[in-house]
Amino acid sequence: MRLPRPLFRRRLIVLLTALSVCPCLAYAQPTAGFVENWPGTSLEGWGGGATYSNPGTGGVGGAGDGFLMVNRPLIGNLGTTSQGTEYVGNWTAAGIVAVKLWLKDVGGNQALEIHFAIGNGGNFWQYNLGFLPPEANWQEFTVDLTSAAWTQTLGVGTFAQALSNVDRILIRHDQAPYTQAPNVLQGDFGVDNLTLSDGSTGTQATTWGRLKALYR
Repeated sequence: MRLPRPLFRRRLIVLLTALSVCPCLAYAQPTAGFVENWPGTSLEGWGGGATYSNPGTGGVGGAGDGFLMVNRPLIGNLGTTSQGTEYVGNWTAAGIVAVKLWLKDVGGNQALEIHFAIGNGGNFWQYNLGFLPPEANWQEFTVDLTSAAWTQTLGVGTFAQALSNVDRILIRHDQAPYTQAPNVLQGDFGVDNLTLSDGSTGTQATTWGRLKALYR
């Protein structure tokens, strides 16, 4: 049965208003304090063109603490990327000003220079400061999102625009000059406890692996 036009219009307005404020339709946003620590043997959705594994032990937390291992048995692009919902969105609005991550040179000493990159398929930037992971132990490094030390490697637009519309992050070996195609290398490295920081708040335990590390 067709509704009278005034009643139909009123119901349509109510429906559209409800949809506009319904939290179930809101896109996921990155959150300051989020920690990616690869519990168990999970890859947590990270991938790319290299070989990836999680030994389930030997991470920052020691025995029983997993981490992401990135490997290139033959010469090629050595890196890993994630388009997980925990990273997709407006980083500026979320108040994220830094990324902290722990790195380790696994499988023998290599000439690694690890860089962090962020943005989207039409506007992508790489942090100019390269990290040199130690071989004997894990070391924490900080990516400063407020720094001017960034190079655009893909697309057009400003760095501020990239931060407000992120759909992926990338961790890779590269050397200057920084372009879309990185330097190739045969080797491997480990990543653990990647944290989105607002510069003031502590991190939150988001996975069982992290909880085990805290109370070990």
